[in-house]
Amino acid sequence: MAQVQAISSCSSVNLLFRGSVKSSPRIQDKFWCSKKLDYLQELGVKASEFNGVAIAHSSSSFASPCATHAIQAVLGNDKATTSSTVILEKPLRKKLNKVVLAYSGGLDTSVIVPWLRENYGCEVVCFTADVGQGIKELEGLEAKAKASGACQLVVKDLQEEFVKDYIFPCLRAGAIYERKYLLGTSMARPVIAKAMVDVAREVGADAVSHGCTGKGNDQVRFELTFFALNPELSVVAPWREWEITGREDAIEYAKKHNVPVPVTKKSIYSRDRNLWHLSHEVIIVCVDLV
Repeated sequence: MAQVQAISSCSSVNLLFRGSVKSSPRIQDKFWCSKKLDYLQELGVKASEFNGVAIAHSSSSFASPCATHAIQAVLGNDKATTSSTVILEKPLRKKLNKVVLAYSGGLDTSVIVPWLRENYGCEVVCFTADVGQGIKELEGLEAKAKASGACQLVVKDLQEEFVKDYIFPCLRAGAIYERKYLLGTSMARPVIAKAMVDVAREVGADAVSHGCTGKGNDQVRFELTFFALNPELSVVAPWREWEITGREDAIEYAKKHNVPVPVTKKSIYSRDRNLWHLSHEVIIVCVDLV
């Protein structure tokens, strides 16, 4: 068994090569990485020949300690050695099997689909709740979701439940946020989250995801519902994790991953519509039309 030394900007990792020491590694050969003595991490080589530059990726079980390593491999018999460089792909944040994503077909949720697959190695089931946003906003969603990389789209009509169990109780309670906001968007979040938990059970998903930003209350409304109804589900909130910082970054990510999104960098507003309200959010002001 030959020794391989991995050198990175953040650490030095010892690797053991299991394969023929008299020839270059093949695709089928394995690398085993041990940063700590108590576990091994398997890396699969994606190159037909190890001589030169090869690409390796983390297994589903562990995350690599660094995204990129420069690896000097000492291979061969007693009389000869071979030196090569292996570049590791970005490791998985965590391995998930299937994730149910709250999906609207807009820019944010469209780029979340490939991001989830890239960072969690999972299948993505897009879920769209019909809460009265109108037929135009539901048209073409399945094709768009699959073009983004989703394995399927699930649509459920939640209009009656939304009215009976959420809108009417809010009206009876006179629910107003900070004495001015009539909770038009807010009251729809729990019914959507509840349906997502149901869909996760139906499709055998082990996680749910949403496109709420890390600075608003919608993330709390979604996640409290998830945790209350099924605390065993993992929750992925990309806006709290990824490097995308705004609309332009999201558009660039979409282009890079061939995700079809009907927006431009000049678009300055987003819209939320349901049976109870329609709101337009722009860069400067948010106008709520009830």
